[in-house]
Amino acid sequence: MLRRLFGTPDQARVFLRPGVTLERSILQAHRRRHRAVPGERKAGQTANFIIFTDRTPEGDAAAEAMLKDAEDDYVAVQQWFGGLTPPGLPFYVYTDPNAGGAYHITCAGTDIHVLPDRVAAPGFLAAEIVEVFEDAIHKGWDCGHVNGEALSRVLAFDRHPEIAGDFNQTEQDWWAQGHRDYVNDNSAGDTDQIAAGCGDLFLYYVHSQLTFDWPAISAAGGATLGACYQALAGYDPIQGFRDFIAALTTIDKAGTLALPPSGNPFPLKT
Repeated sequence: MLRRLFGTPDQARVFLRPGVTLERSILQAHRRRHRAVPGERKAGQTANFIIFTDRTPEGDAAAEAMLKDAEDDYVAVQQWFGGLTPPGLPFYVYTDPNAGGAYHITCAGTDIHVLPDRVAAPGFLAAEIVEVFEDAIHKGWDCGHVNGEALSRVLAFDRHPEIAGDFNQTEQDWWAQGHRDYVNDNSAGDTDQIAAGCGDLFLYYVHSQLTFDWPAISAAGGATLGACYQALAGYDPIQGFRDFIAALTTIDKAGTLALPPSGNPFPLKT
C-alpha cells in the first residue's frame, strides 16, 4: 500500500469520469504539496479545508459548492471510519479544468485537484476524502487498486447520489464483459473502470443485501474485497463471489443489468 505523502506523478491516485485519462505532465506540475497553482486564488476556508478557484465562473461555482458541503462530508466519512482524524490536514483543494474528475498524488495526500463543475465537484472531493481516511485506518484499503477505489466511489455516491449515474455504465460493462472476479483479485489499478464497476456492485451487495453498515465494512478492510467479506460474514470469499453473481443473475436482462439510477440494485429477493 502507498503510505508516503508524496510520490512520483505515476503514483497519483485518481477518481476519473469514465473515458477520461490524465496526462503525466499535468501530474508532474502538481506533485509538490501545497504548491501554489498559477492563476488560482483562495475562495474560502473551513475547519478542515482550504479551497481555491481557478477564477473561471465554473471554478468559482465549484469552489462555492465544495465549501458548502465539505465539512458535512468530512464528518460523515469520519464517522464511517471510526472517528479517526487523518494526518496532513487541512485539505488543500484546487479547482482544476485538467482534473478529469479528481486526483491527489498519493492515497494520504491532502492536496486535491477537482474538476470545476458545480454539481459534480462536491462528490468527487468526497471520494478523495474517503481515500485519505482509507490510508489512515491501516486496514488494507488501497486507493490505488480495486478495493480502495471501489470503497471511495460508493461512499461518495452515498453522500452525493447526483454523480452515481455517471458510473453506472462501468457496472454494466463489467457484467457484459463476463463479470470477472475482481472481488478476490485486487491487482487492477484505480483507473480500471471495469474492475471498479465490479467493486462498486460487490460493496453494494455487502452493504444493502447482507446489511453490514459502512463503519463495519471500513473497519473490516482486508487485502481484497473478498477478505473484507470473509471478515464480516465468516464465509469463504470464493463462495461469496458466486452468491453475489447469482443474485445479479436475477436482474440480468439479455446481458444487461436492470440497475436503478443509483447503480445499487440491492437488496434483491433471491
